Amino acid sequence: MRSLFILLLAVGFCRCNPAGENDKKNADTITNTLITEQNTKIEPVKGTAADIPASVKLAGKLVEVWKWKDKMGDNLLITSVVAPYKDNKKNEYGEEGFSAEVHAVHYAGMNGAFQQVWSVSEKETSCPFDITCEFIKDAISITDLDADQVAETTIQYKTACRSDVSPAAMKLVMHEGATAYSLRGLMWINAGDGEKFTVTENDANLEKLQGYKGTEEEYMKTFGRYESEKEFAAAPKEFLSHARSRWIKFAVETF
Repeated sequence: MRSLFILLLAVGFCRCNPAGENDKKNADTITNTLITEQNTKIEPVKGTAADIPASVKLAGKLVEVWKWKDKMGDNLLITSVVAPYKDNKKNEYGEEGFSAEVHAVHYAGMNGAFQQVWSVSEKETSCPFDITCEFIKDAISITDLDADQVAETTIQYKTACRSDVSPAAMKLVMHEGATAYSLRGLMWINAGDGEKFTVTENDANLEKLQGYKGTEEEYMKTFGRYESEKEFAAAPKEFLSHARSRWIKFAVETF
């Protein structure tokens, strides 16, 4: 009787073991699938006006549309500008002029249902001189520097109201989800004296630039540099490195 019990137990074990192996194979397949999905490269592509949902009201004239997929679902980054218009307002000097605007917005969603993640708007107002308010050409970047399957977006734009040869203000805004980091400063402009752009990532931060304040070149030293990196204090180090390189790449103002 005992021999029969042992025999039945052995047969039962032999019958159950293949199923266990199949379960393990299925689990491995699921795990590998998850790993593949998590490691999928984010691949942004340029879109068109046709990609913008009907529910989205565009401010001004469309500049660019970018789309990609990540953990947040389907994503759209849309930039637009409002051309200079008479605003019938007066500036701090009592002068009337023109205003212009830039707008950027990020939407994310699934199955065509989008929600706004963030928006950025900037204006140059009541300018009686030459007005500038525009996105910098080719400066948009969409990355996943920390490999968490949530894309970072970086935009750059410039603003100015000027009647002389002086650089425009530039702002770089980087987002991961709704969290924003930014750099603000001045572009660099060639005044025609043969000077070359020599600002690097190592000395672009005015907060750490030594020995320029109180000198005759104080204003000139701000050209091509930004005011501070404080907003990146809590960001992954890759974010600041990327922002620095993008700043330098587009700091030179061209006409």
